[in-house]
Amino acid sequence: MFGYVRPEKPELLMRDFASYKAVYCGLCKAIGRRGGQIPRVTVTYDMTFLAILLLAFAPDCPEFEEESCILNPIKKRPMVSSHRVLDFAADLSCLLAYYSAKDDAADEKPIRGRAMSVLLARSAKKASKQRPQLAAVIRAKLTELDLWERSDTPLEAADSFGGILEAIFREGYAVACQSPDGGTGPQQVSGTEDELYQMMLGQAGKALGRWVYFIDAIDDLSRDLETDSRNPFGKLSNVEAQSLALSLLTEAEEAVDRNLALLTYKRFDALVYNVVMIGIPATRRRILAGESLPVI
Repeated sequence: MFGYVRPEKPELLMRDFASYKAVYCGLCKAIGRRGGQIPRVTVTYDMTFLAILLLAFAPDCPEFEEESCILNPIKKRPMVSSHRVLDFAADLSCLLAYYSAKDDAADEKPIRGRAMSVLLARSAKKASKQRPQLAAVIRAKLTELDLWERSDTPLEAADSFGGILEAIFREGYAVACQSPDGGTGPQQVSGTEDELYQMMLGQAGKALGRWVYFIDAIDDLSRDLETDSRNPFGKLSNVEAQSLALSLLTEAEEAVDRNLALLTYKRFDALVYNVVMIGIPATRRRILAGESLPVI
């Protein structure tokens, strides 16, 4: 998937960066358990942020343990062990990566997209059985998004993608708030405060989805113009596209911050702050300046 929702590493304390890497590696392991070894390539910074955000509200503190990595089987590294939030993020990683590959197959990367969609089809099918309601929402919203793009209405298309993350954030919060022995399926969150948190997380997810849609579009603009692919900024001059993208992205960032800043976190608050307040704006500045994103 995209990889735009990332921390700003130089601004993180060493202990916070260690926690970030532990969640990232734990998510990779969870994808392997849930979907198989091949889908582990779908682990992204975006879904790592989702896992961190949801773990921040879980009543049980995630446990860390030393495990070996498939890329470095000799040296063990700290990672978050099995947790229902990681399972949730792993399932969504498989689903979103599969639909992203299908989109590539129908768009500017047909060979790579077809190959990846075949490789990820099995894990996506398993994830769909685990999260049938979310899988249905994702399919419906992506169909809606395609229709909006074909009718050249990018704001509505961005809202459709935002609707996907809104549903993911809301259901993810329900999963996070389960008791550790509360079963495997999502349960309905109850209580006024929980309903408020779920609503605000949903609004943050919707704004973040809009942000991801527009940052990906402005990042792909030059390539899309070369291949005559659809792009919401494709009919504008470079100056106009940059100006509009800046306005839309900044507006979305403010909405994400406005909703997440009012919540109380049990843990990982420094990581959430870093990604939302420093990492996302830094990514926007780099993309608009035509710079490459750093490796974390």
